Amino acid sequence: MVKVTTADDARLLFEKSIPTEAGKELVTSLVAGSVQVSSWASNEVNVKVYGNDEAEEKIIFSAEQTSTGVKVDGKQKDTKNMKNLTVRVEIIVPQNYNIKLYSTGGNLSIKDITGKIETNTSGGNISIEKTSGDLEAYTAGGNVNISVSNGNIKISTSGGKISATDFNGNVDASTAGGDIYLEGSNGRIDASTAGGNIRLDYTGRNLGMDMSTLGGNITASLPTDFDADADIGTLAGKITCDFAKVEKDNHVSSYVRTKFNNGGETFKCTTSAGNIVVTKK
Repeated sequence: MVKVTTADDARLLFEKSIPTEAGKELVTSLVAGSVQVSSWASNEVNVKVYGNDEAEEKIIFSAEQTSTGVKVDGKQKDTKNMKNLTVRVEIIVPQNYNIKLYSTGGNLSIKDITGKIETNTSGGNISIEKTSGDLEAYTAGGNVNISVSNGNIKISTSGGKISATDFNGNVDASTAGGDIYLEGSNGRIDASTAGGNIRLDYTGRNLGMDMSTLGGNITASLPTDFDADADIGTLAGKITCDFAKVEKDNHVSSYVRTKFNNGGETFKCTTSAGNIVVTKK
C-alpha cells in the first residue's frame, strides 16, 4: 500500500520544460503523489516534482513530449515498500489544454483550464476550479470539490462529500458515503448518495432532475417559474413543498405526484429515511 506523508521535507527532485501547442493534452500516471495543475500564456508545459529522500530512492520521474501532448510518469523503481513518501507534482500548461490525471495515492488539483478534464485517484481529494469544458472526477477515498465550471460534470466517490458550485451544465454526482451540495444553473441534475444529505440550489430552466438518498434529507431551492412533472416520495419522513399542497405532511410515509406550474421535465426526489423540502426562491 502506498503511503504519502504530508511532511515538509520535500525538495526539488525533478524539473523539465517541454514545448507544446494549445489544444493538446497532459497525461499523468503516478504511483504516488499529489498533482497540482495550473495554466499560463506560454506554449510550454513545465513540470516540477518535489519529494523527500524516500521518493527519490523509490520512484523514477519522467516527462516527455508525445504525439498528443505531454506525458508525466512516476514509476516505482523496484519492489521496495512505498511508505513514508512525500511527493508533490506541480505542472503548468497552456490554458487551452486537455487534462488526464491519474494517481494511486494523492490529492489532485486543477485551476484555470479550458479543455476536457479527467481525474482519477485511489486515495485523495479532488479540487477543480475555474474551468470550461466537460469534466470527470473519480476518487475511491476522498472528497470532490468543483467550483466555477462551464461544461458537463460527472463525479463519483466511494467515501466522501461532493460539492459543485457555480456550475453551468449537466451534473451527474454519486457517493456511497457523504453529502452532496449542488449550486448552479442550466443543466440536467442526477444526484445519489447512500449515506448523506442532498442540497440543491438551482437557477434556470428544468432539464430534468433525479435525486435520491437512502439515509438523509433532500432540500431543493428552485426558481418560482420552475416547470416540472414532480415525483416526490419518502418512507420515513415528511414532505414540504412550496409548489404544491402536500397531504399528510406531518406523517411518515408521504408521496406526491403533481405538476409544478405548467409541468415539464421530470423532477424526482426519493429518500427512505429523511425529509424532503422544496422551496421557491
